[in-house]
Amino acid sequence: MKKVLLACILLFFVLPLAAEDPPRFPSATVYMQGVIEPRDLRISIYNEAGEELSGEDAILSFEFPNLEEWELTQSLYFRFSSHLAEATVGKLIFSITDLEMDALNRLRTTLELESESFFTSVENGNTFNTRFPAGAQDDVPIGKLTIRIRKRAADVFSAGNYSGSFSINYTEGN
Repeated sequence: MKKVLLACILLFFVLPLAAEDPPRFPSATVYMQGVIEPRDLRISIYNEAGEELSGEDAILSFEFPNLEEWELTQSLYFRFSSHLAEATVGKLIFSITDLEMDALNRLRTTLELESESFFTSVENGNTFNTRFPAGAQDDVPIGKLTIRIRKRAADVFSAGNYSGSFSINYTEGN
């Protein structure tokens, strides 16, 4: 009888343990501290010699020949590197003024854009419209910008220093 009573008492304590949910491991919640940011888009400019230009040394200089007719050109090459989480579109918009010494001495200056990538199209003759894909991209061509100055035989200009301005504006989106 003692053995049956002992067995009943043991079953009374053991059965509820077996009927309960299995023991749980402590739960943990992980919070990220700080922010993981992709490297932003980087656009690089190179001269005809393949040297990367910075804002300080991105000056174009032309030396005019002593001829009746001439044409001078200089090209700049644009490339990008990025590591974007989502693809985006951006536009590089260029503007240039004529080179002038004074109101009477003005050399007509034009710019021409040529796409060097299937990511880039040329709009309005002065804009690179570029799709920047998601993921890692390194040194991808955007395009070539050529600045052209032409003097015809009928044009008469005074000797001296001529100056003008060239600007690049970047906008994101369509």
